[in-house]
Amino acid sequence: MDLIPRLFAEFQALLDRHEAALAYCDCIEATLLGQMDYPRVPLPPDWDGSHRYAGDAGTIAHVISSSRHRRRLQRVLQRRQRRWAEAAQRTGLTAAQGQEAALDAAVLDLADVLLTTPARTLDAVVLKLGVLLSTREPGSHAETTSPWRELRLILVDLRGLAD
Repeated sequence: MDLIPRLFAEFQALLDRHEAALAYCDCIEATLLGQMDYPRVPLPPDWDGSHRYAGDAGTIAHVISSSRHRRRLQRVLQRRQRRWAEAAQRTGLTAAQGQEAALDAAVLDLADVLLTTPARTLDAVVLKLGVLLSTREPGSHAETTSPWRELRLILVDLRGLAD
């Protein structure tokens, strides 16, 4: 008996739950952004006059040489980060992000189970390769680099054989 189709159905259901959790986080965050901006501080304009911002103390330290100005910006940033964290907690964003992270880990764990389960049919190999590409490919920039390009081409070949 081939377990891959059942595992793949579970994987798809978990992936759908994860996508819904991401959308929920985005919705809460959009509401929060309607009330306040991301916690950041303005930096002096760049060489071309463009506006720059810092969202972390390291960036401030790298850009601002005056210790007094640097400390002031870092304190302002800390206050803004604290307000953001409090608002995120109050609106449920922090809890939603925790749920999303747990679902993401569960998706990857189930992908590992699926990928290590022996395939008994060509269709199961196609499903396994699809899961491998969807969970392990480094990103869209890798679509044209080896071995990801070749793995995608092999997946197309296998799908053709499976039909």
